[in-house]
Amino acid sequence: MNEAEKCIRVIYKDKFGQLIALILQRFQDLSIESAEDIVQETFAEAILRWPKQGMPDNPSGWIYQTCRNKSINLLKKISKTEDLSFAQTVSVEAEEISEHDFNDAQLQMLMACCHPHLTPKMQVVLALKYVANFKVENIAQQFGVESDAIEKMLYRARQKIKNEGLLLSTNRNGYPAERLSIVHKVIYLIFNEGYKQPGEKISQGKMMCEEALTLNKFLFDSSLCNPETKGLQALMLFNIARFDTRVDAQGNALELEYQDRSLWDDSLIQLAHRLLSESEDSTFSPYHLEAAIACVHCTARKFDDTDWAAVCKYYEALLKIYPSPFAEINYAVALQYNHQNEKAFHILMDLHRNPYFNKLPILNSSIQKYLERMGAGEDTIR
Repeated sequence: MNEAEKCIRVIYKDKFGQLIALILQRFQDLSIESAEDIVQETFAEAILRWPKQGMPDNPSGWIYQTCRNKSINLLKKISKTEDLSFAQTVSVEAEEISEHDFNDAQLQMLMACCHPHLTPKMQVVLALKYVANFKVENIAQQFGVESDAIEKMLYRARQKIKNEGLLLSTNRNGYPAERLSIVHKVIYLIFNEGYKQPGEKISQGKMMCEEALTLNKFLFDSSLCNPETKGLQALMLFNIARFDTRVDAQGNALELEYQDRSLWDDSLIQLAHRLLSESEDSTFSPYHLEAAIACVHCTARKFDDTDWAAVCKYYEALLKIYPSPFAEINYAVALQYNHQNEKAFHILMDLHRNPYFNKLPILNSSIQKYLERMGAGEDTIR
């Protein structure tokens, strides 16, 4: 792979969703499908041209400008008139698209996807697809469903936007506060997807985590910031503080028990602890409870010092307000360390009987470790 192809791949990964956001903001008459097609066509054109003609001085700007011009041409074709006031091509230098423009567009698009006329699940799926550039199978994994279900949901969402003429745009100075909860969830899922990337993709995963932190920091620094925003930021900081210790020198995953705690970033842990304390409210969000669990792990000097009773208590509270198979699996693991093996076994077996959940690698790994710890064989689960 030559340098041009490497550059194109990086831009595609980092800015695909941001480019769609910019195009939809600049040209509100375009549909999501049209914007997506234009961005895809532009990257295909770059793959053909850059290796032969050389890379432009401003690669991201070139990609944006080409998308912009393709959008103008498409609108001219649709309107069947050349008299469009915005149909003036400008140079990349004159447009001066900066990283701030890309990031701001991403946040605006994130807010826009959380349109109140769409169901909460549709909002999250749209944002993960068109803001975070998640593949359909990755979105399906986050929801614990098959990919077909996500494809159908995306289709229904696009049809609803088209049929009702919904504008996926929002004024940068007027982010609707009522959309904040869904936005938090999307940011949380972006971070989770990056955090679970395997060893060979860990650098890519860290970039995704940092992207989620940046998006939430925009909210944190705005008038919209609320206790949930701070709780989410605390959770992500606790986890990113120990990100680099999750794999060994060969890229193999290291469980919490075997991570070198001396390499955890104390400054980030302290900041996270302060934010968690400041964000305490009369009610706790799932982010507060997950942050509290992360705090227990991060403040234990060694693995054996972990307060597993507290961890179990937090998971019990979390499962009451936000049940999920992943939280149940982690709860079962915590129960084992808290010497409640029978209860842990029943939770794992209940999940294993589910035809979808029993395919989850984390579940099968947890069951295998349970059996090894208890000295039992695989016949136990049959």
